[in-house]
Amino acid sequence: MRDALKWVAWIVGTLVVVLVAAFAWGRLRPPTPAQAEALALLQAAPPPPGRNAWAALWLLDYEVPAERIDATYAEERAGMQEWVRRQMAQSSPGAGVWEPVVAARYPKRAVVSAADRGLLCAPREDDCLAKARAGGQPLRDLLARQAGRIAQIEAINNADVLWSDLPPDTYMYTRLPAFTNTEDLLLTAAAVAFVDGRPTEALTAVCRQAASVRRLHAHTNSLVAAMVANAWMEADEHALAGMLRERPSAEPVSEACTQAFAAPAPLDVSLCAPMQYEFETIAGIGATPLHPDRDRRYAQQAYRLAIDPQGMRRLLAPAYAWACRPDVQAAALADRVLSMENAAAVRYDLFDLVANAGGVILARVGASAREQYAQYAMRNEDYAAGLRVTAWLLRTRGSAGTAAEWQEQLVRALPLLRAGGDREIRIDPDGRQLHMRYHAPHSGRSELVLPLPK
Repeated sequence: MRDALKWVAWIVGTLVVVLVAAFAWGRLRPPTPAQAEALALLQAAPPPPGRNAWAALWLLDYEVPAERIDATYAEERAGMQEWVRRQMAQSSPGAGVWEPVVAARYPKRAVVSAADRGLLCAPREDDCLAKARAGGQPLRDLLARQAGRIAQIEAINNADVLWSDLPPDTYMYTRLPAFTNTEDLLLTAAAVAFVDGRPTEALTAVCRQAASVRRLHAHTNSLVAAMVANAWMEADEHALAGMLRERPSAEPVSEACTQAFAAPAPLDVSLCAPMQYEFETIAGIGATPLHPDRDRRYAQQAYRLAIDPQGMRRLLAPAYAWACRPDVQAAALADRVLSMENAAAVRYDLFDLVANAGGVILARVGASAREQYAQYAMRNEDYAAGLRVTAWLLRTRGSAGTAAEWQEQLVRALPLLRAGGDREIRIDPDGRQLHMRYHAPHSGRSELVLPLPK
């Protein structure tokens, strides 16, 4: 009996040693080559130089003087971080969302009501000019009431970058900046100028707006901002094509329009910076600090045993770093449909399950959106393709008039417009519209449709 107990003790001891060794190796081992490469690609780059529009966009709903915007936002940001710290220290963290405090010292701008929004050109408005004509005096009164908001939006558009400096751990507790009722106000104002007999002013305004949207889209670390900018650019393309349809084909296009729709560059299709920020946000969940006043000691110990923050980052990195890979960015610029194989799944082994079971679960949940992220990347391809076809429309409008002429010009231009891919681009039989198929259908639409000049 004593010998049997010795054997049992030896077996149990051996299993414990093996388990401890597996746990130690799982925690201490270096990343695999693929994980190390992914982690290197996900090292967040510093914000590009130039003026950042983030603070002005964040405070858009308040009448903060221009010279006080940066200081007010800095106070707001510090207060938000302190509020999040207190939230996390509560026995059961609240479900509230940060409400502006510092900005509330200033008057709030007139709200754009649902009825007001019905007067404005929506991001995917098919005929913005028709809406401007039908809006009459109520629309013009609305633009007058929103003059302060419009002035700040124009200042935002004059900025160089749209870069979120909010710490990732505040992401789930904060409201998004005021993306709504921004570019739609400017676009509607340009449409009103056009129908009120100021076409040159209107065309220049739309092209300058497109150039601003393009600049901010190329220099943002916010995935939401990048996708919103895609919609804004599409709205500008619709409005520009609609205006040109009503102007003489021999009328020269302004330099502002030519520059706004220059050939796409790598930053036009890159989602690297937004994915770096998304990675830090999701990976930060595993590093959420435990609070001694909230969490019992055994809960803290169990948490530390179940989740290895660094191990979770290692597992999660390949699922996010694909957007920063040079081959993926080259494929996007060449307008090739991206395969889901580019967004790697979370790969783990027995050592990860022993040393980081909770981290494996969190990493798998965090990577579950990779299919949607691939769709976002292809939305950027659609964005770049829209730039190409709009530039072609600007170049061709003076040399094509009939449906046959437009079709002939399109056949010649297809290799350039497809940029190496096989995207479907066509002109309808009556020569009135250009159709460009999306790689990533969205908002119930499968293609970009632009009216052609008469």
